[in-house]
Amino acid sequence: MSQLKNTALLLIGMQNDHFGTESILRGSIEQPERIDEVKDNTLAMIHALQGTDASIINLPILFREGHPEITQEVGILAAIKQNGLFVEGSNGGQTISEFEQFSDQITTLPGRTGFNTFVDTTLNEFLTSRSIRHLLLAGASTAVCIDSTARSGYELGYDIIVLDDCTISRTPAEQDMYCSNIFPIYASVTSSGQWLNDHAPVTRNA
Repeated sequence: MSQLKNTALLLIGMQNDHFGTESILRGSIEQPERIDEVKDNTLAMIHALQGTDASIINLPILFREGHPEITQEVGILAAIKQNGLFVEGSNGGQTISEFEQFSDQITTLPGRTGFNTFVDTTLNEFLTSRSIRHLLLAGASTAVCIDSTARSGYELGYDIIVLDDCTISRTPAEQDMYCSNIFPIYASVTSSGQWLNDHAPVTRNA
């Protein structure tokens, strides 16, 4: 029996400030072409799941003008504030335009102002109401938001699957460290193509 109706693809931080062609974050990524590769792989994953019983959930990170939600003076959140990133209503804060073609399939859950997508959102309630147990993680960044969400999801009892070709770190070495040594402690790691091959999505109309 297919487990797709009990599966959700979580799209984490798929916004212009991460994946846009003019994102200033490209300058902090070693081999920035990886950004586009991850975006293309994620879009292919969404396309493959479109029309199936799987849930697809968009979880953007957004702040009010001036970032009053951020009180940290060091670290990545402080850097986000200093650079004016992920502001509500800004181009950088907007979800990538490629998602528009899947608007009838993607559910957006707002409220996130930190790394963990379970905090300040209705994600857990949404998943519970639909008896979802398997979570596929895609987006940015591997060492921060993906990791925080994976750990919390695991502690909440979900089956966590990190898609290694749909997630991105600052460097390939950091990506490999998380996927090879850290995630296996509390998650499965696989590629989007392998996962799709193993689960052979069948559309609702099939």
